[in-house]
Amino acid sequence: MIEITCHKGTEANVNSFILSDNENIIVVDMLRNSTEAELLADKVEKTNKNLHCIFITHGHADHYIGLGAFHRRFPHAPIMVATEEIKQDIIQFSLWMESIGWLDAEPHMKVKTDKNPDGFDYTNLLTVLDTPFLKLPNDENIIKVRADYPGSECGHIATLEIHEQKVFIASDLIYDKVHTWCGPGVSEQEINNWILILDGLLVQYDNNWTFYAGHGGNGDVSLITALQDYLRKFLKVTSSAMSKQEAIDKMKSLFPSFGQEDFLLVHSIDFHVIES
Repeated sequence: MIEITCHKGTEANVNSFILSDNENIIVVDMLRNSTEAELLADKVEKTNKNLHCIFITHGHADHYIGLGAFHRRFPHAPIMVATEEIKQDIIQFSLWMESIGWLDAEPHMKVKTDKNPDGFDYTNLLTVLDTPFLKLPNDENIIKVRADYPGSECGHIATLEIHEQKVFIASDLIYDKVHTWCGPGVSEQEINNWILILDGLLVQYDNNWTFYAGHGGNGDVSLITALQDYLRKFLKVTSSAMSKQEAIDKMKSLFPSFGQEDFLLVHSIDFHVIES
């Protein structure tokens, strides 16, 4: 049986996951900053197990900025992504963040170029899987990788399924008690796609499954229905609000205990509410 440990980050309430057999580890996603990635690396080192590979689910910064620090600690561990599209998303998002100064605090994560030879070599370090699954060497269970979803929270995203253990690692298809990213790149169409994807998960999986969210906790299918409720209310609030502040206040009143109201919610409202 594959052991699953959720490592909870602080910045962006984002999660990394440690999947392990008796001798090996796969780490899924890399947190939002180098400091937190170092703590994750410490945790992996203390297991005295081999880091079999790193897997990045999608091209949002909170899931990969820790790669530089982690790679320095484990330089021989391959860094895997599900598709070429996800690899290009990561590179293009990094270039965009660099252009607006969002990588000034993590200069080693700027894209390596002739003008910036000390940057992170995304092109050569990120490897696209050649099979639709991951495998720990000493466990018989296959970790199925799916990446054929339409654009939703991200343009391209991968999820992991361990069928024998009824485990679904949802990445950012599921948030739990954290305001979702509905900022640039997530239009009304993508939100509706997202709701339909969640409908599909409800059909495919029953309440015996455990779902691990990209942000927040884990639980049963109620995480899926709760997120659908959130997204529908977000669309209703942002379509009727007369101002950004009105929409923010309304979402905070509807979901008072949710995390990331000062970043994920603010940027999402800013993208969807146009003030006259």
